[in-house]
Amino acid sequence: MGAKLIWCIGLYASASTWAFNVVRLVHAVAEPPVRAQTHFFADRVDFAALAAPGTHIVKSHEIDDAASVEELGKRAERFVITVRDPRDAVASLMTYHGHEFERALGHVDKAMRLCVRYAADPRGQVFYYESKFYENETMPDILAAHVGVTLGGGMGAKIFKALRREEVESYIATLPGRPGVLQDRKSGDRLDPQTHWHTHHAGRTGQIGRWQSGLTPEQAQAVQARLRDCFKFHAEA
Repeated sequence: MGAKLIWCIGLYASASTWAFNVVRLVHAVAEPPVRAQTHFFADRVDFAALAAPGTHIVKSHEIDDAASVEELGKRAERFVITVRDPRDAVASLMTYHGHEFERALGHVDKAMRLCVRYAADPRGQVFYYESKFYENETMPDILAAHVGVTLGGGMGAKIFKALRREEVESYIATLPGRPGVLQDRKSGDRLDPQTHWHTHHAGRTGQIGRWQSGLTPEQAQAVQARLRDCFKFHAEA
């Protein structure tokens, strides 16, 4: 058996971690179950880790190394892409991560362009935050079909229930006592390497249009100017 690669690409604050966890869980409960390794990359990609036989699920926002992006794109069997209004993504990074505007815009710029790059690829499926796909109980079945695994009766509903906001919030609350959880020394943020839930994921409102109160008019215009071509892509959804 060779290596199968599924690449989950998400704009910041686009429910990308939710979608990644759906992909992870549909493999775990498939018939028969598929043991999948998960990876997160932000700079260079560890292709040695991806060469092992089996299924590999990669999660990323932007990846800074262009050669890694090119090679990963060639190897991917399926893309799962989540996007939202870039202005909301910038406002979310400023609100929940404490980023300054220019830093937030830089991250969103690179991540959005990566999403757009593969959005039209026939191997991909794009999900828009504004559609509230994360509230659609059929999403586990949709993603299972997209990545080529079979779910037994009722398993999609169980996955959806396990990933409802209140369940995720309860899980995040347990992170301080869980073994293997990583903590950022500067911010104190905790990360579960298996699910990629962070403590900063807790307490979010899911507000659409956050930019209207979270950005100044000048900042909103700067995002539109920087990502003008990407806004056209988003508007056509």
